[in-house]
Amino acid sequence: MEPVVAEITSADSPGFAAAMVVRREFDAVDEPDDPPLPEEEWAGELFGPATHEPRRAWVATLGGRPAGVLVAQRLLDGENDGRAILELIVHPDLRRRGVARTLLATGLPELAEDGVDDVLGWPYDDSGNALSARLGLTSRQDERCSRLRIADVDEAQQRSWIHDAPGPAKGYRLVQWQGVCPDEHLTPFRQASDALADAPLDDMELGTPPLTDEQVREREEGWARRTWQASTSLVLAPDGGGAGMTQLFVAPGRPQFGHQGDTGVVAAHRGHALGRWLKAANLAQARAAHPELAVVQTYNAQSNPWMLAINVEMGFRPHRTFATYQGSLAGVVAALRPSRAATDAAI
Repeated sequence: MEPVVAEITSADSPGFAAAMVVRREFDAVDEPDDPPLPEEEWAGELFGPATHEPRRAWVATLGGRPAGVLVAQRLLDGENDGRAILELIVHPDLRRRGVARTLLATGLPELAEDGVDDVLGWPYDDSGNALSARLGLTSRQDERCSRLRIADVDEAQQRSWIHDAPGPAKGYRLVQWQGVCPDEHLTPFRQASDALADAPLDDMELGTPPLTDEQVREREEGWARRTWQASTSLVLAPDGGGAGMTQLFVAPGRPQFGHQGDTGVVAAHRGHALGRWLKAANLAQARAAHPELAVVQTYNAQSNPWMLAINVEMGFRPHRTFATYQGSLAGVVAALRPSRAATDAAI
C-alpha cells in the first residue's frame, strides 16, 4: 500500500485535520508533558506567516489513516531565496512504511519548481539524523534547546539584573510593549534586530541580510496571525538608535508555555550588561501579562557561549540537543530515486 499525498493550502483544506492528527500524535510521544498544540496556533504558523517567509505543506495518508506531514518554509529575504527549511513528521505508529520518502518525493520537486535548490532542517532524534545522512545532507551546527521553569527563577537575581543594570547610568533607555511593535519604535527595533547578523553559524550556509522596516512590521503581524502574543523589550542607545532587543511569545491556547524569541545586542553596545537587562525585564513583562506562564523554551547554537552563559545563569537548563542538517535539494531528490529502493525501504 502506497501513501497518498496532498497539499494543504488552508485550515479549511480537508487535509488539515489529518495533518493535525499526525502533529498531535507525534507531540504526544516526543514531548508528552507539554500542553497540546491548539489548531488555531498551528494554522497560523502554516498559513499566516510573513510574505517573505511563506510555507507550503503536504499531508500523507496510508490506508485512509493520517500518516505524515511535510512543511517547507521559504526564506525570501533577497539572500536566501533559494533555501527552504524542512520539517518532516511521521505518525509514530506508521514509521518505516515509506511515508517520509513519499512526502519528500512529492514536495521537493515542487519546491525545485519554485526556485529552491538548498534545504536545511533540525531532525528530532537519531533516526531523523540517520535519514538526513542517507539523503546526502550533512551536519552543519549543533543546537541546544533549553527550558526555564518559572518556579525555579531566582527572583532576587532577576530584580538585580533589572534595577542594578549599568545601562541607565550610561544613557541607555529601556522601552517595552505587548503585541505588534508601535510605529515610533519600529526603526530602532529593526536596527537592534540587525545585531543577529553576526550570530554564530558554524558550517551553515545561511545569509543574514538586514530587514527593512516593512519586513519587520510584516513579521510582527505574522506572529499575531500565529496567535502568538509578543512581549518585547528594546534598549535605546543614548543617540536614540536601537542598541538591543529581545522577544518572548505566549499563545493564548496554551498560556503556560512560552517561546523565547530572538535576543540581540548591537556590537557597538556590547559590554554594558544590556543582554541581562533585556532578558530579565522582558521575562518580568511576560509574567505580568501571562500569569499562567510556567515554562519558557529557547534555542541557542552550542557555539554561542555568550548567550548560553546568560541563559544558564538565568536558570535555563538543557532540554535536548539538535544537529542542523543542510544540503542540495537535487542531492536529496537523487537519493529518493527508485534505483535506491533498498535504502528507501528504511525511510
